[in-house]
Amino acid sequence: MKYKNITLISFYGFISLLITIYILGVDNISFLNSSWLAAHDVSTDLISWKFFKDDIWRFPIGSNPNYGMDIGSGIAFSGSVPIMAIIFKLFAGLLPFKFHYFGFWIFICFSLQGYIAYLIIYNLTKNQLFAIVGSLFFILSPTIINRLSFHLSLCAHWLILLGFYLETKKNLLNKNFYWCVLVSISSLVHFYFTIMLSIIYFVFLISDLKNNFYQSKVYKKALIFLTSLTITMFVIGYFEVPFTDALAYGYGNYALDFGSLIIPKTNVVNGNVNWSFFFNSNQEIGAEGFAYLGLGGISFLAFAVIMLITNFKNYIKNKNFFPYILIILIFLIIALTNKIHFFNALIFNFELPKIFYGILSTVRASGRLIWPVYYLIFIFSIILIYKKFPKKNSTYILIALFVLQLIDIYPGIKRHFNSNAFIIEKKLDNYAFWDNITKKNPILRTSYLHNQSKFLFQLREVLLLKNIKKTDISIHGRYNRKKASISRSSLYEMFNKKTMPKNIIFAIDNLNHLRNLKFLFRDENVGFFLKNKTWIMVNGYKNKMTEYDKKNLKKYDPIILKINNKIYFDFKNIDSINGLGWTHSFGTSNKGLWTEGNASNLIFRLEENEANNLKIAIKVNSIITKDNEPIIFSINLNDNFYKKFILNNINDLKDNTIYIDFNKKIALNNIIHIKFKIDNPVTKLELLESPDARKIGILVESLILTKN
Repeated sequence: MKYKNITLISFYGFISLLITIYILGVDNISFLNSSWLAAHDVSTDLISWKFFKDDIWRFPIGSNPNYGMDIGSGIAFSGSVPIMAIIFKLFAGLLPFKFHYFGFWIFICFSLQGYIAYLIIYNLTKNQLFAIVGSLFFILSPTIINRLSFHLSLCAHWLILLGFYLETKKNLLNKNFYWCVLVSISSLVHFYFTIMLSIIYFVFLISDLKNNFYQSKVYKKALIFLTSLTITMFVIGYFEVPFTDALAYGYGNYALDFGSLIIPKTNVVNGNVNWSFFFNSNQEIGAEGFAYLGLGGISFLAFAVIMLITNFKNYIKNKNFFPYILIILIFLIIALTNKIHFFNALIFNFELPKIFYGILSTVRASGRLIWPVYYLIFIFSIILIYKKFPKKNSTYILIALFVLQLIDIYPGIKRHFNSNAFIIEKKLDNYAFWDNITKKNPILRTSYLHNQSKFLFQLREVLLLKNIKKTDISIHGRYNRKKASISRSSLYEMFNKKTMPKNIIFAIDNLNHLRNLKFLFRDENVGFFLKNKTWIMVNGYKNKMTEYDKKNLKKYDPIILKINNKIYFDFKNIDSINGLGWTHSFGTSNKGLWTEGNASNLIFRLEENEANNLKIAIKVNSIITKDNEPIIFSINLNDNFYKKFILNNINDLKDNTIYIDFNKKIALNNIIHIKFKIDNPVTKLELLESPDARKIGILVESLILTKN
């Protein structure tokens, strides 16, 4: 028996190695070659691993403070496969600097996917050849292969299969212990698997209650399960991020389509892909809802539906079948969401109570929750074929269906050949510049800290340099929104005081920030450089600027504001007068920009021949205050105090507008710099209005300059 298992493991290892080489290419299976890890999310995985590997051990052990400074997240909320990161960090001192394990992880996933599928089928049929053939459907699952270019940690579908395998072992001793180990491991891979496995576990546990098991025994099992999972999550660092920040937007936007199981067209990171040789659908399913079965899988589904209809009463009466029906219903309902689509057309929509929307937002990419149903279709159908046909015939039927499946999905497999579905990294431009400047400036930050920074992709090769030791340019599955807002506010306070920290490179988020920062540090020894299509600034490097840098910087003086030309504020507009200290109003009907933190800046130029006496009218759309507490703020004009405001509501302002009268003489080189100084910004979280932890104050809609 032992020899047999070793042979099988070797077989699946060999098959998986061939598949991994086919998909990545010979050059890319190296532990040192990361050129294929250049897409948005996989770049995040690689960069997060780099900072985690090079850091000291901390507690929680998944803490990764050098990647995402001030955000308070860690390896648990990246896609770096925490269990692999922790294992290999133990040997960090022996590993080459460029070492990564992501190709090896893909190999592991294919190996375990095939072997565990074999164990499930063999356990239910005791037919080795039939089980081997059946397992091939699972190894070449389109849902796994298509996921590779997006999220490597989400390729561990073997975790789902292992959960089902445990339930096929009816007489397994200490089954609850194995479930505890499995769900704990899942939390060290990706939390979506933890959610799926937890649902599966509790469905079977409820089934035990239904079958008259001792209630106290069932409750004890549940308590042990939840305790072991909680301890694992605590140790790895899940609770470093507040629960309210685990809530996200998007439930209903990344859902399953009713046609997902039969629509072969979807996207990969560098384009789209048709997974069928036989079907050429005009419809394309987003990657999160992609669940194409293949022609063999569709045949399985049709066969299973026919068998279910013809034997409906028998299946309903079968107590062993009940938990699987419940699993299918639960996952289908969550995956489809409250916005039901069929071939991309919205056919039904209903509003969810806010409390349910909040809970379900933890699985905003709900389309992924079709995976347990997806694999149950294959498992049930394969077992049904074995039970409904003679032993030899069932094997022939399964082989024929696999050949049909392979022919059908071959275009999708071919699309992934030799890393063709991946984005390949570009060579770092200006390497000598970056290598030199990062030696004395090992920290790379952004002027606008948030969780979806464009710089992680634009400056990927810079972040991977050995010289870079810390960064706040990061992407996490979840992060501490309050800490991020406080960090932004502190940074802008520092900039407004014309203080520039040493040994830090700042990547300037947008041209509005560039104009503001150029004005603030015009007389300071701060260098501005345009590299890799990104503006950066570094303290003490003004004399290092080239003529190219100086020439391009001259293009970004404050924008000229003409008389009677009203400006409407839009967060996405990078050619406007809003500088540092503003945040968006997305997700609401109110237009404009919110002040964030304690200081927000507007900056513009007057025309040369402008009249002397002028008026600025700033339309305010909303303010946010605590109960019975006014918002207190003041306005400075070119560093001179102008007026203090104490507002209980927006109607305290005439016409909901702030009026500023001034004489052109106060302008510095025709530049007007308006600074809002907010004494008591508030978060919507404090008011229990939403999980939004940004510290905001005034929602500014528009500004107009007129003659007085």
